[in-house]
Amino acid sequence: MAPGADGYRAEAEEVGPGREDGSPDPLGVPMGVLIGGSPGAAEATGPAGRAPDRRVSAQLLRFGSGTCQVVLPDWRPAIAVSVPTEQLQRSTGLGPEELRSALLSVVINPEAVHDRELGMRDWQAELPAARGRRRGRRPVR
Repeated sequence: MAPGADGYRAEAEEVGPGREDGSPDPLGVPMGVLIGGSPGAAEATGPAGRAPDRRVSAQLLRFGSGTCQVVLPDWRPAIAVSVPTEQLQRSTGLGPEELRSALLSVVINPEAVHDRELGMRDWQAELPAARGRRRGRRPVR
């Protein structure tokens, strides 16, 4: 197809298998990989063919009066996720000072592409044992 007077093609060119000019077929070229998706994953699947939700550790980066910032290293180690402070305190039963030193975990959808798809629930916290006590952690609730 020849270009028009303005130098642009007047119609879209048909591209597909069996191209007569011998050029590569762009329909067979993979265009990218979806974050969180992996072809041929051999993991067990849950409802609707997705991996079951799982508990992961959560690291508190910032404690704020309205919102806390946490990182879920098993999901995306370089992304901070916002969590309402009230939700964290209510779920764990901890105050601000205890939350800052607690080891947190939460149940998430591991296949989430965006933080709004994580479905974070069932927060749990463990407090490090005080000095002079036996070694280990004291579970909270």
